[in-house]
Amino acid sequence: MRELGLTSVGVGLLDGLASATAAIVRLPAGMLSDRMGRRPLVIVGYTLATLSRPFMGMVTGPFGASIVRVADRFGKGVRSAPRDALVADLVPSDMRGRAFGHIRAMDHAGAAAGPLVAMLFLWWFPGRERALFMLTILPGLAALAVVVRFVHDPYPVRRVLRADIPAQPLWPSLTGPQKTLLGCVALYSLGASSEQFLLMRATDLLQSAGMTTAVVPLIWLAVSLTKSLSARYTGRLSDRMHPRIVLAFGWLIFAAAYAGLSLSTDLWTSLGLIMLVGISYGISEPAERSLVSLLSQPDQQGSAFGWYMLVQGLLALPASVLTGWLWHQGNDGVSIALAVSAGLPFAAAVVLWSTRSTLGMQK
Repeated sequence: MRELGLTSVGVGLLDGLASATAAIVRLPAGMLSDRMGRRPLVIVGYTLATLSRPFMGMVTGPFGASIVRVADRFGKGVRSAPRDALVADLVPSDMRGRAFGHIRAMDHAGAAAGPLVAMLFLWWFPGRERALFMLTILPGLAALAVVVRFVHDPYPVRRVLRADIPAQPLWPSLTGPQKTLLGCVALYSLGASSEQFLLMRATDLLQSAGMTTAVVPLIWLAVSLTKSLSARYTGRLSDRMHPRIVLAFGWLIFAAAYAGLSLSTDLWTSLGLIMLVGISYGISEPAERSLVSLLSQPDQQGSAFGWYMLVQGLLALPASVLTGWLWHQGNDGVSIALAVSAGLPFAAAVVLWSTRSTLGMQK
């Protein structure tokens, strides 16, 4: 990102803008999937993302990168809520934590494999960055082919978009427990800024230690692998205990990791804490989805996931801009930014932990 002339605020703005774009379309996509089925929107979303990514090899500045990034996130936004709702449709309620954990593990494994494959490609074919970006269309087409051939809505054509079916109201249709969860998610998301700041922190510490910053992609690889492994093995926790407990625990780990990063100036300690952030994501992401599904009616899963992703995504922009602004506030700006990223999720975890009577403990 810095090669495109972006400051830390610019990094936060670009990543937050892309996430916000995806968030805006997630709610209508989720609501639409409750009426016409999940599969059509999943296919449209994968198609948009697949066709947009190769254009990143053609951009030369921040504006072009923003356009491509937003287009890619728009496709992800269209498919995200319908995809998670489809999982909730297909999987028994007592196995959803494991299912969501598996999906998140595969997503993060792909994020880990991508940089590794890119590094190997550029090692064998130096200077062929544009060709590399053009080749990103291949895994996208493969994923799209799998969805088209093997994935189907579990219900017949009873979910048909018809004029005589009244549209669901928006906020008033949410139950009290759903609104409580969304409030906690909003508080957490305001502190969970772009992970680009973790890489920026790692870069600064590497430079201070006199080490090469060429290993930064390997740090991203390690974080993605950590997310994948932790999601794979901790997703089932939400099937054994209430997902509210697992989610609060994941958020507390996130807060502890960022609090440590705000205090640590040691390279290896900070790298360990960055890995702990990855573990927290692996714990909390399946639990979040399990809890959203648990609190929703079967025929409103798409809308429920749309609301969850809307709140989460819209707050990515102010969260990232806030962190980027604090990052440059004097000598202590970095520590303050990281401390804020610890404090807000900690508060969200405390509030969530205290909602036993609101969210219920029954499965």
